[in-house]
Amino acid sequence: MMAGLMLGTYGLMAQEKQEHKHDTSKAGADKKEVYQCPMKCEGNKTYAKKGKCPACTMEMKAVKKAA
Repeated sequence: MMAGLMLGTYGLMAQEKQEHKHDTSKAGADKKEVYQCPMKCEGNKTYAKKGKCPACTMEMKAVKKAA
């Protein structure tokens, strides 16, 4: 019984270590780069994420963020 408690406690500690992860998804959030349609369909509107222009569906290009 004692061995079972010890193994159970060890299992919980090991599980806690595996679950402890830092959120690194915001690490690149300080980039000075935004995305804009090369055709400027929406004027100078920019987006934080890469993707397709909602107006013309062209792939957006990276541009430097105005400081």
